[in-house]
Amino acid sequence: MGEQLQDPSGFQLGDKIRVRFGPHAGARGVIRTELDGLLEIQLDESDIVSIPAKDVTNYSLAARRAWQVMPKRAGRPSLPVPRKKMVSIRIDVDVWNRLGEAVELGLIPSREEAVNSWLRERLDSLFNGGPSQT
Repeated sequence: MGEQLQDPSGFQLGDKIRVRFGPHAGARGVIRTELDGLLEIQLDESDIVSIPAKDVTNYSLAARRAWQVMPKRAGRPSLPVPRKKMVSIRIDVDVWNRLGEAVELGLIPSREEAVNSWLRERLDSLFNGGPSQT
């Protein structure tokens, strides 16, 4: 994505704004032109009004600035070793429903935790030479 040219105030044609003060306070619109220090704005109601730049909140400018300073990765810091892997599997509907019932009754903490522990037990049994039932 290339650099976007901005005028000194940071406003660009097409920026989405919200009017903060005056008779159109709260209205949202798009910047069409800038004339003599006033922004000509196309409001959502299809009116075109001229409003001083200091009386508007420029959402597009805020978004551009956020993208410029955004960290490489947001959210939780990554663990040295991944603990979970997102997978998609097909489970019979009745099995899924019974797992849900077991959660509701407090027999298991969650479907995910139950499936993980049961699969882990079965894999341990297989790798430790236990009975191989299918």
